[in-house]
Parts: sequence; C-alpha cells; structure tokens
Amino acid sequence: MRRAVRRAWLALRARRVLDALRDLEVSQWLSTGDVEALQLRKLRPLLAHAGATVPYYRDLFARIGFDPAGMTSIRDLNAIPILERDTLIERFDELRSERAPARAVVRVTGGSTGRPVRFLVDEHEAATRSAHIDRNLRWLGWDLGDRLAFVWGSDFDSREHRGGLARLRDAVSGVLWIDAFTLGRGELDDVLQRLQDHHPAVLIGYPSSLHLLAERALATGRTLSLRGIQTSAEMLAPRVRDDLQMAFGCRVMDRYGCREAGIIAHECPEGRLHVNAEAVVMECPQGDVVVTTLNNYAMPLIRYRNEDSGEMSGDACACGRGLPLAGSIRGRLSDVIRAPGGRLIHGEFFTHLFYDAPGVRRFQVRQTRRDELQIACVADEAFTPEVMARLESLIHAHGDPAFRIRWMRVAEITAGPSGKFRFTISEVTEEDEPLPGVS
Repeated sequence: MRRAVRRAWLALRARRVLDALRDLEVSQWLSTGDVEALQLRKLRPLLAHAGATVPYYRDLFARIGFDPAGMTSIRDLNAIPILERDTLIERFDELRSERAPARAVVRVTGGSTGRPVRFLVDEHEAATRSAHIDRNLRWLGWDLGDRLAFVWGSDFDSREHRGGLARLRDAVSGVLWIDAFTLGRGELDDVLQRLQDHHPAVLIGYPSSLHLLAERALATGRTLSLRGIQTSAEMLAPRVRDDLQMAFGCRVMDRYGCREAGIIAHECPEGRLHVNAEAVVMECPQGDVVVTTLNNYAMPLIRYRNEDSGEMSGDACACGRGLPLAGSIRGRLSDVIRAPGGRLIHGEFFTHLFYDAPGVRRFQVRQTRRDELQIACVADEAFTPEVMARLESLIHAHGDPAFRIRWMRVAEITAGPSGKFRFTISEVTEEDEPLPGVS
C-alpha cells in the first residue's frame, strides 16, 4: 500500500520526468548508429538556438564560420573550440541564452577543483536529468515507488531535505537522507540501524562514506537487504567495491557526472560505463573529458572541458544497449579528514565551505597532523582577514574546534603526480595515529 502511495505521489509531482523516462527506456536499446542519429537530431536545433540567442556562441560561430544546418555528423562538433572552465566562470552572462525562461535556475557546482562554477538550468533540462537518474537506478533493480537511501553531503542537494516539510516529503516519497560530511565512527552503528529500519531498495553515496559503513558492517556482522548500491562523486577503488559487495551482498554500480552536465555515464549490469547519450555528447580528446549538453536551452554547454580525464571505448556491450561506452574515467579525488576528536569529515565539506568565499579562485586543504590544517588559497584582495576568520569559525563549529589552521596565499596550486587536482589531502591515517578511545 505504501509503495502504491509513493508511486501516486511521484506521478503527481513529476509527470514531465515520467514522460521522459518512458522515452529513455526505449532509446537505450537503439543501435549505436541510431543513437548517434538521435544525438545529431538534437544537436542541430540546439546549436542553431545557441548561435541565435547566446552572445558567446553568436560571436564564436560568426568568427569561425560555423553553420549548424550543415552538420552531417556529431563529429562536426570538432570545428567548435573547447569551452574552458575559466571561460564559463568569467563569461557567465554571455553564455546564457537571451531567451532563457524566467523560471530557469542558477546552480553552483561543488567546486571540486577548488573553483565553484555558476550555470543555468531550465525546467526541461531538470526533468530530463531526473529521468536519467531514474533510468540508471532501474538498472540496479529499483522501480518507481521503491525506497531510496542517500549518504550524501552536497549543500545544494541537502537543503532540499531540511525542515519539517522536507522531512514529510521524504517520508511520503520513501527517501532517507544521511549527512555524509559529519559521518563519524561513533555514528556508524546508528546509521546502519536507520538503514535497516528504512529498508531501501538502493543505497546511494560517496564511496569513502559507504566504505566506512561496509567496514563497520563486516566487523559487527550487520547487513542490509539491498538490491543495489550506487556510488558517485569520487573514484570507486576496486577494494572499496569488493568490500561493499561483501558487506551488503548486492551489485555495486558506479556513476559519473558533473554538476554542469548532470549524470554523464553509468555502469550497466555488465559492469561497463555507458554514456547517457540522450543528454550529452562525450568526447575525450587528448584524454580530457569534454561534454556537450543536448537538452539545456537556457545555457547550452558546447564542448565543455570539465577538467576530469578519461577515454572512450569503441566496444559493444554484452548488455545490448547501444549507448556509447566510456573506457575509463579518472575523475576527482577527495580525502577524508580525520579530526582531533575522532570525527571523519568528508573532503567535500571544504568544497561547500568555500562556495561563497569572496575572492577565492582556487583552494587546497592539506592535513599534516591530526590537529593541523594547511589551507592554500589563490585569491584576490576580496579575500580579507575577516573572510578567513569566518571560514575558520565554520571549520571549528562544524569540523572540530581543536583544529589549528594555517593559511597560505599562493600564486598557483599545481596538480598532483596523477595530473588530477585534489582539493583535500590528508597525510594522517589511522595507523599513524589511532582515534581517541579506539584500540
């Protein structure tokens, strides 16, 4: 009965999403050639719209002599220069459509490279993103009306689950929301109990946070009755996948995306990473992930380099889906910070902390000792001592008051040996320094 109520609630609130989902359930089984034809049919009007209504692209297309009507292949996109993250940050107003609907929403990325980015999303784009999420969840065995649980920490997502009305909505729709940013070892047993009581079909979360739960479940013999686990936002290491499968006895599927483009790719039951080709065109020139969004007319992103690295695969998948395959994605990395009092703080806590910090262009947090954080910032004159003091007070209030914080203004923060920028780095491990009260 409760499942039927949740299905009715979803149908009432998300008719546009359900209509898109029905189309996606069909298009995933198209041949590779038909998928490309579908992308081309979407690209032509989108690029024509960009050339007519987006100042940045109107000037660019005129300068390079690009005519969307002449496109005969998605590979014709190569004629358009790549859109860099800095350009999106600095020329936001020129990249939004002059016909963007009034109800289009400005969103902000988590800034996993240390530089938050604003972008615009219209209602159609928002609905199609939700439909892709639902389709990918169905690959894990979830269906409309089934319960979900999140171990998540994005401020943008979390704010939709705060307050009395939000909790009521979650209860009706069968959602359990657990804050990943403050998940300490003292809370693991309580969280596992809440998950057992909730009975979700699918558990969704950061690999590092879910791994803490899996290790505790293995140590205590607790288990969950899940159909699947979906990981996202961090790289899923083989050992973490193995531990999750061992602890919870279900399939683990990874997904890859970015705020600006939504979910870009998702694993299928065969373990291959399929691109959500009805939503994005993904390329990997010179190993860089470059995406073109196909549904967002408020702010089309054309050949946008999101600063992750990866590669495409020309293989066909045994699952039978014609959606293109990504060979591998080497995305962003984040470390868990181990606070002096024992709390484990997810690395993206600091990403969201720096959302609105005036003057900060890039940052990196390095934990050198259990009680010491070194925060390097590339910043301008707007990053004042008052801003530092406010950030420091938030770290003490929501992280640990025992942290000693050392600020460093620097001209540049370089990538690590892997070529990827890490916005948090912890040099502290449990082996180096046991948590208080833990033997």
